[in-house]
Amino acid sequence: MHNSLQKDIVTLNRRYLLLVKQMAAEKHPLLCASAPKSLIKSVQNMTLEKIDHLAEDMIAPCFYLNLSETIFNRMAELEQGVQRKAYMANVLVTQLQTDGKR
Repeated sequence: MHNSLQKDIVTLNRRYLLLVKQMAAEKHPLLCASAPKSLIKSVQNMTLEKIDHLAEDMIAPCFYLNLSETIFNRMAELEQGVQRKAYMANVLVTQLQTDGKR
């Protein structure tokens, strides 16, 4: 794999894992809609050193938005700014409600 691409993947993974850790510490209400529960559970107790090592060893991005193609395309069609943000907020709230019913 191209060295520059691998560095970018490491950087993105590190930032994502650190963000999940921070959101877990602050008990952010949208965390469960934006990261798998197993990841949250694992990352919240990791040291920064462990997160760095883990991010360096991953060969692919470790994050994803749990958005269907329909939701993503609809979001892309909306005007930039308030409309998109409101739509995304509705999607996340719906995912939280759906997860709560499982």
